[in-house]
Amino acid sequence: MFSFMRRRLLVGLVAAVIGAWFGPLGIPAASASVSSEVVFRKIVTPVQGPIHYSNDFGAALSGHLHQGNDLMGHKLEVEVAAHDGVVGWTSTDGNNMLELTDSDGWSYVYIHINNDTPGTDDGANPPEWMFFPGIEEGVAVTAGQPIAYMGDSGNAETTSPHLHFEIHKPDGTAVDPYWSLMLSQGRRVLDRCSFDTNPDREPSTEAGGGYWAATADGGVFSYGAAVFHGSMGGVKLASPVIALVPTPTGGGYWELSRDGGVFSFGDAAFFGSTGGKKLAAPVVGMAPTPTGRGYWLVAADGGVFSFGDAVFFGSTGGQRLNRPINGMAASPTGQGYWLQSSDGGVFSFGDALFHGRAAGSATAAVLDLVPTPTGQGYWQLSSNGAIHGFGDAAWEGGANALGYCSPPTAVAMSATSTGRGYWIQTADGNTFPFGDAKDFGSVKRQGLAGKPIVSMAALPGPAAPADPSSVVLPG
Repeated sequence: MFSFMRRRLLVGLVAAVIGAWFGPLGIPAASASVSSEVVFRKIVTPVQGPIHYSNDFGAALSGHLHQGNDLMGHKLEVEVAAHDGVVGWTSTDGNNMLELTDSDGWSYVYIHINNDTPGTDDGANPPEWMFFPGIEEGVAVTAGQPIAYMGDSGNAETTSPHLHFEIHKPDGTAVDPYWSLMLSQGRRVLDRCSFDTNPDREPSTEAGGGYWAATADGGVFSYGAAVFHGSMGGVKLASPVIALVPTPTGGGYWELSRDGGVFSFGDAAFFGSTGGKKLAAPVVGMAPTPTGRGYWLVAADGGVFSFGDAVFFGSTGGQRLNRPINGMAASPTGQGYWLQSSDGGVFSFGDALFHGRAAGSATAAVLDLVPTPTGQGYWQLSSNGAIHGFGDAAWEGGANALGYCSPPTAVAMSATSTGRGYWIQTADGNTFPFGDAKDFGSVKRQGLAGKPIVSMAALPGPAAPADPSSVVLPG
């Protein structure tokens, strides 16, 4: 039952809204308890059956601001739990309502629950036509579970039956439910057409402390504890930069251009390049040795070039390939490497084992291969942001499942040091974390407009907690 204390709390919330300051002409202009920000909360549509609604959140009503949306329907339509949660309180005094609270502290309020005998408008408040059996304070429910019946109780007696539905942040602030309701029905909101369906993230400092992103003109952007060591930004290049590769220590990196030019920064030493040499195909990838005292380059025809202490283990150069090679990765031991083609083909050399392959398509080429820390598996990234895991590479989500109507074009990925997460970089400058990967910022979110991003790389190994607001230094 709705306790006396709960009643006083509800009255207090209403009073807080009524006490909002008033703008010109006496119209409520703002309220400390109402937020107009666009918030997506993953929910199930809270009514089974036809409804219609508009974005009436924040509308000035008699004595208060509207803190939810009115979902107009028919009396006794079934109302369901919008989210997994626990019934926090109920009211059955003729102004029938309930609240659900989820494990994150967000709450969902249902008002105007039925109070009439079926076929009447008698206000008799029959218990069996308010809530479904077992729905009471302290009961756990799951998303989509029937919990109540639509009605016109309380101050809705003179209106059509509807559910007044509210969503509140853990601090009690009411947010506009309209956006979540729209997405729950697969309707477009800004650039989203559905909810993010990826697994919940569990960010960890042990997973890595930062990352870099690079543009085709050689500009480098640093996030978290990843230090800016220099770049080719502003330097006239014979060929565009295609990759940024960190040293094993994280104290430096190489930038690689399409003609095989290698540019060294920080503790990254120069061991040679194919820059200035006539190649049968452009260079498409680079991988360092575990010591940092050498690296391999690979060309689109699968030719492999070894420098420093990098040992040659074989190549696809001279072989007939269905699709060009577009990248490579070294095994953790440095005693082997994988080559990848744009159709998802994987070619293994040395101690790098074949664990499977993704199937590329005309609309989603496979463009990156990243091994797990053990070397007993790898992920492949498609241009639509989909992740394919093989061996001990667990799927932690993908950019294609973020709910965008048009998924951003992915260009690169980098794994966390634990192997339980990764980041996906998109050409528009967004860096998306998954699994235990922390979010340290991105080029797009910091408003650093410029050329498309072509590469990203994570700071190797675990790191102390980094400041997400660290300075971003363009090259």
